[in-house]
Amino acid sequence: MLTLVTGKEIDERYVIDTPIGTGGFATVWKASDKQLNRPVALKRLLKQGGTSPIEHADQLLAEARKHAQLVHTNIVQVYDVIESDGEHLIVMEYVDGGSLQTVLRDQAKGGQVLPMDKAVSILGDVLAGVAFAHEKRIIHRDLSPSNILLTSTGIPKIGDFGIAQVDEPSGSSGPASTHGGTGNRYYMSPEQHRGEKADTSSDLFTVGIIGYLLLTGRHPFAHPSGLFTIPEFIGDDNYMPELPRPPTGLTTSQQRLFREYAAVVMRLLNRERAGRFSTARAAFDALEAVTPFQECPHCGERIPEYHKFCGYCRGDLSVSQPPPTEVPKAEIPAERSAVDLVEEGFSLSQLRRWEEAVLRYEQAIKIDPSYQKAFRNLGYALIRLGRFEEAERALSQGQELGAEVPSHEASILHERALARAEMKNYDGALEDVNRALLLLPFSVRSLYLRSRIFLFRGQTAEAKRDAQEVLRRVPDHAGALRLIDQIQ
Repeated sequence: MLTLVTGKEIDERYVIDTPIGTGGFATVWKASDKQLNRPVALKRLLKQGGTSPIEHADQLLAEARKHAQLVHTNIVQVYDVIESDGEHLIVMEYVDGGSLQTVLRDQAKGGQVLPMDKAVSILGDVLAGVAFAHEKRIIHRDLSPSNILLTSTGIPKIGDFGIAQVDEPSGSSGPASTHGGTGNRYYMSPEQHRGEKADTSSDLFTVGIIGYLLLTGRHPFAHPSGLFTIPEFIGDDNYMPELPRPPTGLTTSQQRLFREYAAVVMRLLNRERAGRFSTARAAFDALEAVTPFQECPHCGERIPEYHKFCGYCRGDLSVSQPPPTEVPKAEIPAERSAVDLVEEGFSLSQLRRWEEAVLRYEQAIKIDPSYQKAFRNLGYALIRLGRFEEAERALSQGQELGAEVPSHEASILHERALARAEMKNYDGALEDVNRALLLLPFSVRSLYLRSRIFLFRGQTAEAKRDAQEVLRRVPDHAGALRLIDQIQ
């Protein structure tokens, strides 16, 4: 029988350090990977009554296979599965900042709530991770603040896919689904509470509960009298949480933003699946769209609405441009030129119709495989859809074509760096963004991306230096301000 104690070496590679935690299904230990000189987490499933050793191993391997598909900045990464003394252990990324549950509890003890920017940032990152899992056809089914871990710099990572299910394609017209009745009773969707089948929309309801907690510090189904339990109200079809109110001390414009963020959360909390967002990606886009941005008329990048010049191409944002026109859904005529298709794709991107934009860019590339702008725009749209591997391939193809204008090559390198960072290829991302900055040194956008990459790599001094440089150029850059707050 496997015994885990401090100092024990497993598989001639992993040295056991200290226990991290124990749940209903598993224990997790911190360990040191001697080969790669990094901390890791070792997860050991607890044997359930009546479970044979073979069934136990199958359970753990099934979890590892599901989880290993999910390589994303906001998901805890699985590195390996090892066997020792007849038991299997999952080797995972070690996340060093505790859980979101701990952060929320500490805030509640002090009678405080998270700053709005930080709360929305965490909610957006959680939605990005959930969207990526759903796009890989994996439903978590057990999301809660306790299994959302935070790095020491505040980056949230979703863990514990132990009861996740692969959403298999089916012939039905409705969403493919999995068995209900599983997960944490305090973070279940109404349909799971009733024992019905869970689907991707059930995960969205749970994210809504987490979002409500982030904005208000309160569980949406906690009654102030304390006479009723949270599961009782989740199961009560006649109970709806009250709309979150802006905390005191916010400016008028901040109050408006808070109400719009709260509206996104309340839609996630709709009791009926059809009333929620269609996908996690749609919810992420809705949250992102609240922040007041404008589209640069020269390069198409999203810039804060109060800026007069684009931080990427330095274009004048005061130039009057007609709003994007609706592009009807229709077959793409064969006689269209690559330039026309890319322009049409750009108009669709402005309307956030990413899938249709991708089709236009792909058709443009078929017509003219040397049209670099089509590859760049295709990569941009694929990143917005969370299809990072496809985006990297498209951008690499575009980069190989070469560019006469430095800003065009810098744009491709920046987007590829973003895709690589999302796939946790931080070395490749850093190489790309450094090259982009050599070509376009004034790009605040690339400088901010490099700061985030440094933060992902744990290089806080470098991350802080770049964030401070961003603030020197754009004193009210919200992302850089939040990044500095995370570091400190």
